[in-house]
Amino acid sequence: MMNLTALPWREVLKDDAVHTITGDVRVIEAFPIPQLQTERRVWIYLPRSYNEGDRRYPVLYMHDGQNVFNQPTSWGTEWGVDETLEQLAVDEPEIEAIVVAIDNGGDQRNNEYNFTINAEYGFGGKGEAYAAFLAETLKPYIDLHYRTLPEPEHTMISGSSFGAYISLYAAIRYPAQFDRVGGLSFVMWHDNGAIIELIQKSVISPTLRVYLSIGELETDNPDFNRIAHEHVTLTQQTLIAAGVAEGRIQFDYIPGGTHHESTWGPLFAKAHRWLLQP
Repeated sequence: MMNLTALPWREVLKDDAVHTITGDVRVIEAFPIPQLQTERRVWIYLPRSYNEGDRRYPVLYMHDGQNVFNQPTSWGTEWGVDETLEQLAVDEPEIEAIVVAIDNGGDQRNNEYNFTINAEYGFGGKGEAYAAFLAETLKPYIDLHYRTLPEPEHTMISGSSFGAYISLYAAIRYPAQFDRVGGLSFVMWHDNGAIIELIQKSVISPTLRVYLSIGELETDNPDFNRIAHEHVTLTQQTLIAAGVAEGRIQFDYIPGGTHHESTWGPLFAKAHRWLLQP
């Protein structure tokens, strides 16, 4: 097993930016991704009570890590997951969790978050390798080095947009690792039905739990927004047909919701709370 050190974020982010990180967040600056022959920054949030005993915690894996905790590293707006979890630790300590956030690959993001290739737009195809990294490299490392609840029912994977898409893919592809999916602004406009076909052809865990959302105003194109809503409904129906109980899929339509962290951040607590139910 690789020997990597997660440092307190202040020892890594030494620039003059006003960082907005709250709580115990640690950073591995260059985590190897052998499946993609690259490396990536990984952020690790430890729960407020982590150092108070020997309790083990569920783990949430998130994509677009630069946007999860910190405004200066974000693509404009952070989710504020650290602040939300710090407050939840006070109000609902039973739902504390470790969060592992993986930076996206910049211009490789669309390639890594899609398992098929969209020939028209020229992206995709590296999603399987990225999902394999999460399941076969990153998760074993986290389970070895932190007090996790390693079972799939305690392991969540979440993201937005293409991050939502790859989260569902990873859970379908690796059900022994991921059994809880958070998909905010879930999209599938680009894949010619590949994710639906994958669900239909796969053996889906009946214990899978999925949170999906779509905003009213994902784009400024009303037709696209209508189709996006229909796509999420189709995904929900396909999962149910594949054996997932209707009560294990939550689909929220967000009036006024946009394709932006300003919509996703406020939804995080609800999605997190829901995914941690049995």
